[in-house]
Amino acid sequence: MTEPTEGTDRTGSVLANRPFLFLVLAHGLSGLAFWGYFATVFAEAAYEFHATVGQMAVLGASLSVPFILGSILQGLFVDRWSPKWLSFLGYVALVGAIPLAWAADSLPWLYASSFMVGGAFATIEPSRSALTGLLVPEDRLVRANGAISVSFQISLVVGTLVGGALLDAYGSSMVYATATGIALLPVAFVLPIPDVRQRGERPALSLDGLQKGARTAWHHSELRLLLLITGTSWTLINTFFVLEPLFIKQTLHQGQEAVLYLWGAHGVGALFGAIAITRSKRGTGREPAFVCGGVVTIGVGILGYTGVGIYGVALVAAAVAGSGFALLFPPLLAFIQRVVVEEQRGRVTGVFVALQETMGLASSLVILVLGGVIVVRPTLVGASAVLIALGLVGVRADAATRRTVRASAVVEDDEPAA
Repeated sequence: MTEPTEGTDRTGSVLANRPFLFLVLAHGLSGLAFWGYFATVFAEAAYEFHATVGQMAVLGASLSVPFILGSILQGLFVDRWSPKWLSFLGYVALVGAIPLAWAADSLPWLYASSFMVGGAFATIEPSRSALTGLLVPEDRLVRANGAISVSFQISLVVGTLVGGALLDAYGSSMVYATATGIALLPVAFVLPIPDVRQRGERPALSLDGLQKGARTAWHHSELRLLLLITGTSWTLINTFFVLEPLFIKQTLHQGQEAVLYLWGAHGVGALFGAIAITRSKRGTGREPAFVCGGVVTIGVGILGYTGVGIYGVALVAAAVAGSGFALLFPPLLAFIQRVVVEEQRGRVTGVFVALQETMGLASSLVILVLGGVIVVRPTLVGASAVLIALGLVGVRADAATRRTVRASAVVEDDEPAA
């Protein structure tokens, strides 16, 4: 079990743990910079540079490729080195990436900026997950991950809404300048966090470590279920995010600032969902059900968004989909931190992240190949229907697993003592 670090209050809010509070602030501020920046990149690609379906797919892939490769490497580094200093390096890389989009006069500049951001977050995410497990006691991990999600969703709401207003009033340069300034702040907030490191095995830096993490996930029945559900669902979710700006332009007939406002509505739903997770006192032990329920909720939101095709309805539906993301990621990370031994948490988290991004990259490549024949709206409606079905299959499978575990426990209790 993870021991509380100095400054932890085990009876109050998880934010009373000062090192964890600094981690939350760093994560939230990086999200504030990221969401204003990245939504503007997607809006500019569709509206200013008139990107085709295939070019939007390339933009999505430019984020996924470094994220996949970086997550694999960082999942190994974080288990043998310092999560704190890896986070620091990731935040520095984020600061350097945004000005590339600021200087863009063509799509390749946006591709390059997105590529660098993907590498930055490939460093930040496994490190943040490992730090959470090292700073927070095991019985509070669901609430801790919910708190991180709250900070990130607040940043999504504020970043996209303020970014939309700046984009509408002053243009993209003001959004990028503001995002660059904000991205400097997480670099400072990481510094007071203690340099805590895992206390078990220090694995050699090799792909054997990643393979071990993959085996650990695959041989655990519930982790295997979550690998299949989240990996497959991310194929469909990525399809939505790649094609969403074109849907807004072609079907909703809104300006480019609407991309940021709809992402902001998504963030409002995710924020309320994250607050609910943070306040939950019964999340431990039910994480897989939350994750699969989140997939269902995302599918329902996307179906309402794309099926109706009215801007006002799309805003509400985006919020519904956003609440599903709050059910998806914090419980998943908490489950990994709870059931995986300390020295493998970074590797297993890296496996999940790499798989999800690989599936997202696969969907981007399919869109790129089929770009000329893809019709945006029917594709998104179909993707939402499959998401709902996939999540329901996961909920049912998790319920069956829980019944089997309970039945086994009853049998063991009924056995006579030796």
